[in-house]
Amino acid sequence: MKLYHAADIHLGRRRLDGRLPDDDIVTAFRFIAEEAIREKADVFLLAGDLFDRPQVEPSHLRQAQDVLHLLKSAGIPVIAIEGNHDKQFVNTKVPTWVSFLSDDNLLILLRPEFHAEGVRLNEWNPVSRTGAWVEINGVRFVGAGYLGAATPNKVRQIIGEIPAGKTHVLLLHAGPEYFVGEGGGFSKEDLQVLKDKVCYLALGHIHKPMLYGGWACNPGSPENCDLREASYSLGKDGKPVGRGYAVLEIDPNRPDQPIFLEIRSNPRRPCLRVELDCTAFGSKTKNGADAFLSAAGKAIKEGNPDKTAVIELMLAGSLNLNRIALDLTKAALEIAGQAGVFAVSIDTTRLNIGSGFAPGGSAGTDLLPRDELERRAILQLVDEQPLWGLQEDRQAFADLFYELKELVRGGQTGEAIASQIGISPLIEKVRAASATPLPPQISAESVATTEDVQ
Repeated sequence: MKLYHAADIHLGRRRLDGRLPDDDIVTAFRFIAEEAIREKADVFLLAGDLFDRPQVEPSHLRQAQDVLHLLKSAGIPVIAIEGNHDKQFVNTKVPTWVSFLSDDNLLILLRPEFHAEGVRLNEWNPVSRTGAWVEINGVRFVGAGYLGAATPNKVRQIIGEIPAGKTHVLLLHAGPEYFVGEGGGFSKEDLQVLKDKVCYLALGHIHKPMLYGGWACNPGSPENCDLREASYSLGKDGKPVGRGYAVLEIDPNRPDQPIFLEIRSNPRRPCLRVELDCTAFGSKTKNGADAFLSAAGKAIKEGNPDKTAVIELMLAGSLNLNRIALDLTKAALEIAGQAGVFAVSIDTTRLNIGSGFAPGGSAGTDLLPRDELERRAILQLVDEQPLWGLQEDRQAFADLFYELKELVRGGQTGEAIASQIGISPLIEKVRAASATPLPPQISAESVATTEDVQ
């Protein structure tokens, strides 16, 4: 049996303030589907986060339908689970747009049922279109989806209900604990428990391609949901690695592991990183901005990038901000035009701005774009009121608060804002931390507890 495995499509993802088109993501998804059809795959697996948000725009729903119709017309069943971006909350039973696609007979959505005594794995019912497992050609597919901070415990419950003597494929939206940096990551011990019952573990969630012992795999996101993800296409040695989708073959009579497994790459928009030392521009008393723009365009051109490329311009060195004022949003557009590339993103996080950053607005902050100024101010507020037990997640909380601020600024409804909170993996960590009492030597007045953010 030949399987195609994809995850983290994220249809509807808004990238680079909308300067990168939606078509990039659906084009990558369609390529993988067409490859599955060309190679006559028996089953297509979707391991979570088909959509970027629980509230799906009509155009993005149509994108999903069009690709899934291709697979259905070719007679290839699609087996799917929901990721954290597909659902409003981890444990909600509210229908999602993935369940809508299941009701529309475009995919088979698998969900386990958890209750006080444990988990219930029911066979998928084609009438009610509910269930946790389905058997195709002697292989049993079990869907776990995104389980949040309870992943290790709930996965062990699921494994306890999986019968021996069958060839099983488990779909799980989770990553290793050392990578995800959040409650709910699995450990090496968890993998060993899975290995005893599972022939193939189809993973999603982390966007980075990973292989575990020839039997477990996360193929990585087909398109860059964030420019930083471009580095996931390179190995530790700097050479390209497969990223985007996995192809495997399973013998139903061999339940230990696939007889073939590899991660392959799909075409995606080129994303290149260019570094520029800005020290020289800070010493100029005249035309500093013009010199910066010219040097940036030249540095990008030296790499001979494709005209469809998006460039991540990393500013480094030191800069006297009293000598140069620049609107980076406009600068990015001008540099892209000079360099003849599709788009430019300017990253100032490695730039030594000399006089330092003052949230209230000090000399030289004109160099920083509005979003960077606001992000730094929010991070400073988080640092001033740390969350007990969650101090290591300060940046993640600052990023979440910034996203919520942007939703308010954009006039989004309370439902949309609640949805964004619900899909954050931080919520499970907050609940877990809230149940942990403060140590005796730390008073409630000396540190903000997690109840303050609920």
